[in-house]
Amino acid sequence: MRFSEAFGVDRAEADDWFDSHLTIDTKLFIDPLLLLEAGGDWTAAHEELIAHFVHCYRLVAKATSPSSVSAKAARRLLTFPEPFELGLGYTSAGTRGSGSGDRFAARMADGIAVAISAGLDHPEHIEEIGILNEGIGADRISDATANVLKRHLIAYTQDVARRHGIPLVARKVRNARVTLDAARWHDDIVELPINPTNQQPIILVPEQLLNGLPTLNADDWFDSHFNDDIRLSLNLKVGEGVSKASIVQFARQHPDRVRDWARTQTSRNDLAGYNFGSDPLGVVQWDKEASRFATEHPLAARVVTTHDDLLELVAEVVDRFQHFVEQQRGWSLLWNDDSSEKPEEAVQLLFLGLAQPYLRQFDVELDREVELGRGPVDFKASSGTTARVLIEVKKLHNGKFWNGLNHQLPSYMTSDVATHGWFIAVQYRTNRSATDRLKTLPNQVALVAGKTGKMLRYTAIDARRPRSASKIEDEV
Repeated sequence: MRFSEAFGVDRAEADDWFDSHLTIDTKLFIDPLLLLEAGGDWTAAHEELIAHFVHCYRLVAKATSPSSVSAKAARRLLTFPEPFELGLGYTSAGTRGSGSGDRFAARMADGIAVAISAGLDHPEHIEEIGILNEGIGADRISDATANVLKRHLIAYTQDVARRHGIPLVARKVRNARVTLDAARWHDDIVELPINPTNQQPIILVPEQLLNGLPTLNADDWFDSHFNDDIRLSLNLKVGEGVSKASIVQFARQHPDRVRDWARTQTSRNDLAGYNFGSDPLGVVQWDKEASRFATEHPLAARVVTTHDDLLELVAEVVDRFQHFVEQQRGWSLLWNDDSSEKPEEAVQLLFLGLAQPYLRQFDVELDREVELGRGPVDFKASSGTTARVLIEVKKLHNGKFWNGLNHQLPSYMTSDVATHGWFIAVQYRTNRSATDRLKTLPNQVALVAGKTGKMLRYTAIDARRPRSASKIEDEV
């Protein structure tokens, strides 16, 4: 369910807010540089963000030990709990992600100390900290920005709500504002819309502030012309990647290049946030067409109480998903206009968009990325306290495809004491490797089931782009 659906909002041109999903976090992030691009009050908000970190830099520089007053003050101001009200970023269960709270404050302070020792004694962009340090990525930068600017985002949300007549309810919001001199965050009672699925407050974010990654990120810095000499010395092949640890090492050796590159990015004419129209990551448009298909093609009424009932229902849902992808152009939601594949998460979300409305008709819960000891399983379908089926979705050409079948799914089933599992293989490519894997899949599923004593089923889905009629004629 989207925000607009929950509150019956018909969006107009003035509605520039991201229509967040109310049960699943969207893997997009606030890009601080886009605050400048947005202009107006958001430019002033960027200045406020920088001022917050300037103050933190001074405290870190002044600190004589981790237990000093300045060090403690810096860590307090660098404590950025995950702002779950936004519904953004990484998550392992619903819309409550891991966040960057107390345990990351020390890491952020250490990151600032590294920046200072590297010669960047004051911040021009907070993203520089992420380039100079491991473990400070898009999610941490976004969380920091959201916490510091939360009062602005709250006011923005209230304006949207009042314009559309959306009820506002007084709720306590963590880190609603900050007092720098006192190194203190304030939790305030604030009027906000309430998420009907969990009764938690909602904070909206303008679409123009969101991106898949910050514009200023470690990979793009390393790939810039400022580092031609480094890449040449490494004799890197075209498209060959470098670890974040290596990039951090080079950045610390050349902090001046980090600063110079960041300055060139702010003057670019092509700065833009996430493309919501084409949705290259497949994290935005996954539910509309899929849920519409589910509504137009209902399943027969039934009562689900046993494992067999649940397994039969899951089988029908997977079958509908296969039909949707292969015969109803669902495949088009898994490809970009330039013929590149969207990430594996896109097909997982598309499955969620179709399966969730089906399963909820029968009081079956479908939870995504449920942590089961050795990592998160893609999906867990459950009815009552005993009936459950674990589902793993993998691209056929994924380098960890066989690991997903041979080890991941069985280990998740063991951790959850689940007896039934379903492995969904999605084909994107036409090559010998894909053909060989498809031929091997049935026997391998049977082999794993025999070894583990688990009930395993599989489905192979063809998500390849259909060949044009002209190409087919040319081959005849």
